[in-house]
Amino acid sequence: ALTSYSPTISAVYFNPAKTLGAMVEADIYCMMGLVFASFVSLSSMSVYWFFELQPGLEWLADILVLLMIGLGMSVVAWMKVWMAKPSFNTGSQIRSPVQFEYSEVNVLFSL
Repeated sequence: ALTSYSPTISAVYFNPAKTLGAMVEADIYCMMGLVFASFVSLSSMSVYWFFELQPGLEWLADILVLLMIGLGMSVVAWMKVWMAKPSFNTGSQIRSPVQFEYSEVNVLFSL
């Protein structure tokens, strides 16, 4: 999934019209997004395992993980509108597949 997204990332990040400062700013926003994606993924897996081990609440664990990941993506989408900066949009576009990759890895290790 991440390799199919790479050409898009390259086209957006290595835009010839961008300055070096805008690329560094996009990197900073990307690093902040990686921290946020790690927090959302790891906290959702913690909540998942808490409810998965409770008898009768396994269904709630699945729903809460999906809601937390969806809420995390919604926060990033709202921040893109609120910030309205091209470098933030680039950083969040680079960050987006990372959250899903973290979540996939966490779910695979939970099986």
